[in-house]
Formats: sequence, structure tokens, C-alpha cells
Amino acid sequence: MLACILAKQGVSTLLLEGASHPRFTIGESLIPETGLRLRIVADKYGVPEIGWIGTFHKLRDHVSSNCGVKRSFGFMYHRAGEENRPEEINQFGTLAPPVGPDSHLFRQDTDAYLAAMAVKYGATFHSQTRISEIKFGDEVELLADSGRTYRAKLLIDASGMRSMVSDQLGMRDEVPRFRTDTRAIYTHMTGVKSADLLLDAGDRRRLMTPLGQSTMHHIFDGGWMWVIPFSNHRDATNPLTSVGLMLDRRKHPNPQGEPEQEFRRIISAYPTIARHFAEADAVRPWIRSGRIQYSSPHLIAPRLIQLPHAAAFIDPLYSSGMSVLIVAVDLIAEALLKAVADDDYDLERFRFVEEVVNRGFDHYDAIVSGSFDSFASYDTWNAWNRNWVMGSLLGTFGPLSLWMRYRKTKDPAYLHKTTEPSRMGVLGSHLPGVVDVVQASRADLDAAIAGEISHAEASQRIFARFRRAEFLPPYMGFGDPRKTGTATFTLLPGARHVMWYRRHGDPIYRENCDFPLLAYARDGAGFVLGEARQSGRRTLSALRDVFFAGNRDGRHMAPALSAHRHLLTPVQAAAAFDDELTGIDAADTPRSMA
Repeated sequence: MLACILAKQGVSTLLLEGASHPRFTIGESLIPETGLRLRIVADKYGVPEIGWIGTFHKLRDHVSSNCGVKRSFGFMYHRAGEENRPEEINQFGTLAPPVGPDSHLFRQDTDAYLAAMAVKYGATFHSQTRISEIKFGDEVELLADSGRTYRAKLLIDASGMRSMVSDQLGMRDEVPRFRTDTRAIYTHMTGVKSADLLLDAGDRRRLMTPLGQSTMHHIFDGGWMWVIPFSNHRDATNPLTSVGLMLDRRKHPNPQGEPEQEFRRIISAYPTIARHFAEADAVRPWIRSGRIQYSSPHLIAPRLIQLPHAAAFIDPLYSSGMSVLIVAVDLIAEALLKAVADDDYDLERFRFVEEVVNRGFDHYDAIVSGSFDSFASYDTWNAWNRNWVMGSLLGTFGPLSLWMRYRKTKDPAYLHKTTEPSRMGVLGSHLPGVVDVVQASRADLDAAIAGEISHAEASQRIFARFRRAEFLPPYMGFGDPRKTGTATFTLLPGARHVMWYRRHGDPIYRENCDFPLLAYARDGAGFVLGEARQSGRRTLSALRDVFFAGNRDGRHMAPALSAHRHLLTPVQAAAAFDDELTGIDAADTPRSMA
């Protein structure tokens, strides 16, 4: 993403990849705040392809039908030896069109697509390029295993857990600062049935949205599982489901047997989960980690900026890493474009990036570590997860309000407000009221863990605090233990949220949660009409092809092929640019053919 942005703005950009695409990676589920910020970044820097990643329908139509749809978060609580109790299913809805819904990213497709877009916008891309040595001075010098040397004014490290730069400069904490302490077992599988089939018909009808169209979480004392289906919509072309088991190392400290053996042994204690995976088979090798957390006090050094996943990681719960990442991409791009213009890469230009990212990670750690502690009892889990729902709601409405004002006025000033300190945080971590509620709830949970109060009493205190929170709409039921589906965000409920904050919110929350409803409704109508037009075009095209052999589709394909010619292999290019599409200048020869 960052290479796309920099190259589009005319910055000389070199993108080095140690492996090659396509490739497997975790980080496959978007959340509303992340998807929305992807669309903001796309408009802000003129790279629409980044925005296509941020919403399901554009992702399906423009990038890959191998990705899944995400209409909600679903959580099933489990007790050892018992079937799930349907009343212990929690849901939280994602944004509906025109902004949502969110997506399950089949990363081998989306990452390869963005790499290709970086080339389209002018970046130089070298894959299968391993770096053996890095030198920092007046410039950065990178020596590849091949013997080739690369030089740059600034290095952006996106290499993740095994960051060579972190090791070389000693940037990591020896012991991660995070309270969360977990390990992972994960793979891709086939034969994973929809979670809806685990319930009877009556219980399915009571759900906010189908569990099969959610990022599904199985919750139990000692851990949780993600279930991310890519085959959960009518246009799906991918039979796979991403499956991962996150284990609390305080209760599951050491690996037991082979990864799949340990996975099967643990889920066998929970009958509903065992049924979910009774017919499932892995299609790639299982991956098992040690402690998955790592942290760094700093993300910047002379001539260096680290992206969040190179500096720190907490846990995949709530897709925390992806959320922090897109915030950082926006901040870095904004600061770096100014630095390039001034030819000045002083550390102070990027200090705000470090502050926001570290605040975001620490806030997420409080939410995630508290979640693992709350798994000991459904009472505490049912109460504690409202802290995340609160942050997700308010963290999403802030950028949504600015983006909708931009959509109405086309004034780019609204897009640039998204990086103002008073608006820049993940899960509402920039809002004092949100932070205060989380910290007080954490204290209640700690008291229960210490045996000073019961888990039931901790739950009651947390719910009572939510009932007193003046910046949360009472009708959403944050303080009601029986309301396990907090809200939907289709057009009318979304309008209700906005109107409540207009009438009852204090100035901070009113500004954060208010946006032009007519513009939102207009975009919703535009989305419906666009889908109808696309369906009509497909129908007419099918009718034509049934009756007529000749057509003039070449007229429409020529601009598209020309725009994406850099994506074609020599064989594909030769087939595409046939006699019908002559006249392309020799200077436009695809790079892959040169």
C-alpha cells in the first residue's frame, strides 16, 4: 500500500520482497474501522485500488472473488463437555453498504494485486531478493545475497516478526511489554461447514446475521479460535476456510504432539466445536508458533521507519494488527511525502507515528489481554467484550463522519483531518471516555482474578458502568447482559445512531459521530443502482452471446488491457493483443515482455 502511494506521488520507490507472490499469511479479516480507513487513504492519495480492498463488493468485482464477505463478528462461548448454549452467542454487525460490508481477505490474491499496483504506479519491484547486510549512514545501503547493492534515502521495514533490522539495531524488547501471552496453531482447511448448521432453525432465526457470513470466534476458557470462510457468498470461487487456534500460555504452556494432533485434542473437549470440524481437512501444512507477542519501544531510527507489524504484535483477536497498520500507513505517507519534498528525514518528523502506533498497541493489549482473562466465565466475557464493541463503534464513526463530509463536499481538507491527534487512534483510544471505561473495567476484572470479588460481581460492575456512560446510546444495550447483539448498521439504524449523537452527545462525541445523512442515503441508492446496472449488463451480454457469435467487446477491452498490460505474462499479452487490437505503440511494451 505504501509503495503504491509513494510511487503515485512521484517518489522514487523500490519494493523488495524476500519471497514471491502468491504466498500465505495471516491477517485475513477486516474490521469496519480498517475498511473505512482504506477507502479514506485511497481518496486521500489518489490510489482507488486500495479502497477496493476496503469493501466487499468492490473487492469481489475488481480484485478477487476468492475473498469472503464479513457482515458481522460472531462469538460462541463453550464449556468443556457441553454443547454451546444458543443464548451465549454474541454478535456485532459491520457496516452495511454503501460503506461496508467488510471482507475476508484471501491474502495471496490481495497482496499480489497490491504489489502489481505498486508497479503500475511506478515502483520498481524485485521479488525473491534476500538482503544479507544493511548499513545506515547518510543513506541506507542494502546488500543482497545476489551481490547486488541497493541505496536509498530512507528504509521502510515491513518484514514482520523476523525483522532483520530489529535484530541488527536491537530494537525489540527482550521480554514483550504486553500482558497478552499466547501461541498459535493455524492453517487453511476445506470441509468446514457453516457455523449456522451448528444451531437448530429457531436459534438461527434469532441471529443478527448468519454466522457463516461473519468472522466466527469459538471462545473457551484458555483460548479462542478463528474461522474465516472465503466461500460464504453466491459469487465465491474459493472453497477454503482459514482456521486458527490461539492458546493462553498460562493454561496451555507447552506444545503437545504434532500441531494437528494438538488442535484435534483441544477441540475434542468442546462438542460443538468438534462437530464444526468433523469433516474438515487441512490443505496446507499446519503452522505452530511459540509466544506470538513481540514489542519495540521505538519504530523509528535514523533513516528508518518500521511498519507496525515489524515492530510489535499482540494477537489476531479483533484483527488488531490490521487496524493499527492502516492508521500507520496513512500517518507515514503524509509525513514522508513532506520529508521527500524538503529532503529532510529528521526523526522528529515521524515521532507522531511512533506515539500513535504504540498507544494503539497498548490499548489493544488491554482489550485483548482482558478478553483472555474474561474467557474464564461467560458472565465476564459477556460484559468485557462490550469494551471492544464500544471502541469499534466510536473508532469507526470518527473517520466515517469525515469521509461522508468529503463525499458530500469533495473538500480534501476533511481527508487530511483524519490524521489530526484528536481523531487519530484505533478502537477509540484517542477518546478519554473510552480509555477511562476500559481501565476501570480492567480493574474489576483484575479483582475477580485475584479472588477479591466473584466473576459475577465483576460482570455486574462492568455492566453498571456501561449503563452510566453518557456517550453511549442506551437503546444499544451496552449495559444489558441479555442484549448479545449490540447493533446493526444498515441505513435506518445507522441514521438513528447519528440522530442520537446530534441530540445527546457532548461536543466531542457529537463531532465524532455526526455526518450528513442525505449524502449517506444517496450513496446507498447509488450502490443499489450500480449493482442493478451490473446485473443488467451481465444479463444482456449472456443473451447476446447465446444468439450472436460476433460482437464488439474489443472496443471496451482495449483501454482496460492497455491500463493493466504490466500484469500480463508474455503468453497472455500475445493472446490478448490480437489482430483486433492493433496500433499499440512499441514504447508501451509490457515490462514482462521487454
